[in-house]
Amino acid sequence: MGPMIAYLGLSVTMLSLAVNCHSDRCLVGNNHKTLPSPEPGMQACTKYSQSSCCYANYTQQLNVSPLIKVNNMYWNTCGQLSPQCEQYLKNVDCFYHCSPHAFHWVNPNNSYSIIAVPICRSYCDDWFTACKNDRTCARNWITDWEWNEQGNRCKNECIPFHQMFKDGKDLCESMWSPSFNVSSSNCHCLMLDDNNDDIIEHLLTHERGTATPAQDVHQDVDRSPFCQQRYKKMQKKKIKAMKQWIFFLPPNALATIHSLSTVSGC
Repeated sequence: MGPMIAYLGLSVTMLSLAVNCHSDRCLVGNNHKTLPSPEPGMQACTKYSQSSCCYANYTQQLNVSPLIKVNNMYWNTCGQLSPQCEQYLKNVDCFYHCSPHAFHWVNPNNSYSIIAVPICRSYCDDWFTACKNDRTCARNWITDWEWNEQGNRCKNECIPFHQMFKDGKDLCESMWSPSFNVSSSNCHCLMLDDNNDDIIEHLLTHERGTATPAQDVHQDVDRSPFCQQRYKKMQKKKIKAMKQWIFFLPPNALATIHSLSTVSGC
């Protein structure tokens, strides 16, 4: 338990330091601006329209489904992705290209990339569930391809996501090299289907990178009003998604939904 709490304390401190070291800027890249600015004409990634690091015309190619190709990268190398799986990949692409917050985790050795972005475990688990029956030939979608002038091609056989990745944590920490780090906290982490402004503001306001004892950090993550409110928000969102499938669930699952609703005050 001691090492886990120490690791959590270190992770929160590193996260707050990363946020405080940089004001909002943009990563270096062919599709990135120098500084974020409003983009009212975005066709996808619209949660970043008030302050975007990508131009509106970039999002045109993301506003289709099934999505075949983004720039020179094919997404259908093992067949079309399911709509739910495709959406999670779009979330990653939107965050990388359009989010004004991505620069907080710029790779110090490569200004084109991000490193150790803290991502919520529950989000990764949902991502894994959404993609588990889709197929891929690449474990690492940055390095595990053969490339030519037309784009990327498989160099390994196509297998289901649930065979390529052990679970949601494995997927998040493997699919995009070291871009994401799965957090053990439900609070100090990003959900790529939200705008994350609240958690960024919380970190800027309340976490100054001081040498807070690991136990105190652990208690803050679990008990602070902000974290409790965010946890309830995440639970309500999950329950809403579950209720959309209520008619397809076995009877014993309904009791689980009811108990979660009671806990979350829904």
